[in-house]
Amino acid sequence: MTGQIAGTLGPTVGNVGAAVGDLGSTLNGVPVVGVTAGGLVTSAGTAVTSIGTGVTTGLGSLGTNSNSLGITVAGVGNGVADLGGGLSTTGQSLSTTLGGVPVVGGLTGGVGGAVGGVVDKVGTTVTMLGDTLSTASTTGPLSSLTNTLGGKIVVPVVSLVENTTGNLGTATGLGTPVNGLLDKVGSTVTSLGTQVASTGGTGNPVTSVVGSVLTGVGGTLDKSGGYVAPAGGTAAPGIPELVGGLVSNVGTGLNVGNTNGTVSAAGVTGGALGNTIASVGTVLGGTGVANTGATAPVAAVATNVGAALNPVTSGVTALTQNIGTTTGVGAPVNGLVTQVGGAVSSLGTNLTTANANPVTNTLGTTVTAVGNTVSSVGGLVTGGTGGTSGGLLGGLNVGASTTTTGTATTTTGGTTATGGLGGLLNGLTGK
Repeated sequence: MTGQIAGTLGPTVGNVGAAVGDLGSTLNGVPVVGVTAGGLVTSAGTAVTSIGTGVTTGLGSLGTNSNSLGITVAGVGNGVADLGGGLSTTGQSLSTTLGGVPVVGGLTGGVGGAVGGVVDKVGTTVTMLGDTLSTASTTGPLSSLTNTLGGKIVVPVVSLVENTTGNLGTATGLGTPVNGLLDKVGSTVTSLGTQVASTGGTGNPVTSVVGSVLTGVGGTLDKSGGYVAPAGGTAAPGIPELVGGLVSNVGTGLNVGNTNGTVSAAGVTGGALGNTIASVGTVLGGTGVANTGATAPVAAVATNVGAALNPVTSGVTALTQNIGTTTGVGAPVNGLVTQVGGAVSSLGTNLTTANANPVTNTLGTTVTAVGNTVSSVGGLVTGGTGGTSGGLLGGLNVGASTTTTGTATTTTGGTTATGGLGGLLNGLTGK
């Protein structure tokens, strides 16, 4: 759809360029300055026409040509080259024009020649720049960049937006009437443009420009109805499905990469949340299925992150489990969070069982996963080893059976340390 609209705008821009060129031809008949000014205006019109051609053949082929962006840039390059050619012509004619002015020609001829030479050189430089840009964006090093941007960014984003607006138009039922309204308005504006262009007669640059612009606007309005009333009319993945796929991939990656029970449960919850977000697409007329393919690389990154966190999560879990076991709070906390998690999971199961609509179904799955995550928290404070332990816990005398005598003794030989400070030092050194 966007390509079709660009294909309509391109000829409009080209027509404007042609009208400007006609104005330049008219100026050529003006005495003294006509040739210089007319040539510059004509080249400006040619430049606009080249840009319009680039839009037509470039963005007009969006979705079918991977380098449509490069072709459009090449059109701009051609326009710059055309303008440079006009500057060169202007510079070359400037000295002749000034030298031909009666009386003062002898006084201004030298200056005109110098200025004309400078303008000519500037024009030549601009032409070279335009030619370089045009070549580089289609066959040169810039083409690889425009190919990548067009194929992997511009086209997917445009398709995503078109799918979302089309789904919304279909779901709300507004697509067809809005399309019909835009068709009528577009036809009216196109007809007005034709009348304006014919009013001035053939060769009138003003009415030609205005008429061309109105005709182009009318054609654009006529085709823009396709954004809300797509030709196929079938559901397609839109923005909710893309966002849902992204969230789902992050959750799945963390679950795969990390071995900690709570982190894995949180990853599963993230995957379920992604499906819930994607299901909102059904309300907008979309498929409601998470589009995980578009963001697949994110899952690999999340997997690596999860794996990198394993040493940290394992160490923290061992610490909290030992604290829970030695202090005796582990079992009660585990029982509490297990009951809370079970209640939350039960609520999620009931939502899914109700089978009211796709959104509540996936929401129920997400709530169930949240309950499982809450229940898994109990594993962070249970399963540790009691008794005397080394490391930091041993240093703090957590789990150790000691009798306080009210005194602290240390040995100067560095072999034994007892008491609060000694226990901490022993814990830090592992002794």
